Parts: sequence; C-alpha cells; structure tokens
Amino acid sequence: IWAMVLLVVIIYTTGVAAKNVFGPAEPEFESVPAAMFTLFRCFTDGCTAYDGTPLMERLRPKYGVAFVISYVCMFMLVCLGVFNLIMAIFLENVVANQLQRKLMGIDSSQNRMEVRIKES
Repeated sequence: IWAMVLLVVIIYTTGVAAKNVFGPAEPEFESVPAAMFTLFRCFTDGCTAYDGTPLMERLRPKYGVAFVISYVCMFMLVCLGVFNLIMAIFLENVVANQLQRKLMGIDSSQNRMEVRIKES
C-alpha cells in the first residue's frame, strides 16, 4: 500500500508543479486535480490533450528542451521505478503465499508419514 501512496505523492507534487508552470495556458493543467488526472493519463499511456492531439508534442515546442528532459525523467521514474516496485511487491506476496502453502503441504504429509511409521 505504501507504493500506491508513493505514486499518489509523486503525481500530486508533479501536478502542483505542472499547474504552476503550465497553468492558464493549457486547459489540461488549469487546476491541481485536472493536472493530476492529466499526468496519471500520461503515465498510463493516454497522454492526449482534450482535443485528441498528443499533449507532449503540443507542449514541446512551447517549453523546449527543459520540458522534454523533465518529462522523460518523470516518465522513467514513474513507469520504470514506481510501477515496477508495485509489481515486485505483488509478485513477492504471490511467492510468499505459494511457499506457505507448500510448507503446509509438507507438514501435513510429514504428520501422515509419522502416523504410518508408528502403526507399522
């Protein structure tokens, strides 16, 4: 659950920064909730403006190389960092549960074997 909190914190802080930088010039960033939703869409492969045009290609000529570098860094952090962290936590839980089930099965078969040996 803390990985999800980390994702929300990253999206919130980036949303506040995007609202302050792009603000009234871009309708997708006119409020913090709108900026957060736009950023979430960008991180999950739906980065288009309200009119359907690619948002990053519309912002790149206006804000230049600094925008491109910051966008690429944030995209890499969220997609390769946080999303992989969430996936790793999920897989760790699956593996731990499978191991617990396997150990319970071994314990059960050990008890049955002990009873059979004592009966023989």
